Amino acid sequence: MTRGQAALDTLDRCIVAALQIHGRASWQQIARAVGASDSTVARRVNRLFGEGLVRVAASIDPLACAQGYPVVVQISCEAGAATTVARRMAARPDVRFAALITGSFDVVIELIVRSQTELARVLFSEIDREPGIRSTTTESVLAHYKVARVWSYGTLPDEAAEALAAERGAVEPGEPRPLDEREQAIVDVLADDARAGYALIAQRVGSSESAVRRRLDGLIREGRVRFTTIVEPELLGYGVKAMCWLGVDLRNLEEAARALSARPEVRYVATTAGYSDITAEVVLRDQQDMHRFLTQVLGALPGLRRAEVGLELATLKRAFVIDESATAFFDAPSGTQPAPGPPHRATPQ
Repeated sequence: MTRGQAALDTLDRCIVAALQIHGRASWQQIARAVGASDSTVARRVNRLFGEGLVRVAASIDPLACAQGYPVVVQISCEAGAATTVARRMAARPDVRFAALITGSFDVVIELIVRSQTELARVLFSEIDREPGIRSTTTESVLAHYKVARVWSYGTLPDEAAEALAAERGAVEPGEPRPLDEREQAIVDVLADDARAGYALIAQRVGSSESAVRRRLDGLIREGRVRFTTIVEPELLGYGVKAMCWLGVDLRNLEEAARALSARPEVRYVATTAGYSDITAEVVLRDQQDMHRFLTQVLGALPGLRRAEVGLELATLKRAFVIDESATAFFDAPSGTQPAPGPPHRATPQ
């Protein structure tokens, strides 16, 4: 049984689904969405955060902030070295995502680099020299079609989910531009506590609450700052995570990427240049659901020539946040469960 699996009841799962839609939603907004009182929601969220089962993380979008672009690296390891390699990769500050997978590769990571020169240095002077790595495959991310924070589809009623999305606001990307000094200070506070209230942020950065609200609302609206609710899918009844590498006829690439993006079980879609034409991440309920996805969703994509699927056995890092419980799992004696990760504060909203 997954850690904490028995601890989440129906209300907990609804609260987590609400946080996925709007990571900074107030107790009142979440309470309206799940049909509970403000105090009940506050108590439940504090427990989920305190036990390390759920975390809301704030991170910048490197592209929107002109800080680099993403590259996906698939790594094949020597026998017995995969977990050690995965942990070393996750510890790198330039890695946004790291996971252990099945299939042709053992580890997949997403790097953020500023230039091809930096990519060459990282690949050939650093990663390729890591002990335990047998080979690497690299592909550039050409365009993101979907980076979904919400994948617990069907947990909340459609009306409640739509109301939360409206309260969160739509992302309206502009021209990429770096964070200025005040924006960086706000981001630094959010890195420590993504749900910090405006008053607390203002106190920490030495500004007025209204100025902080205006700056942060702008960062969120422009997509330069994003909030991700990190939770093990098993806790919400989704037992299968998988990475998909697809070969697609180039004339059908746009149509296939958009078709995948429209699927609720797909939480990441990017067109890539290298090993595959499309890289996707999916969250499914069980093996039967996986069979349905392969035959009815992937099988129906226009121009599909090749599909490779690797089960995501453990996600060590997402949105630049290391999951200490996932990394500790490999050190735990057989038949035991590691202690939950460090608690995450739930700041009253």
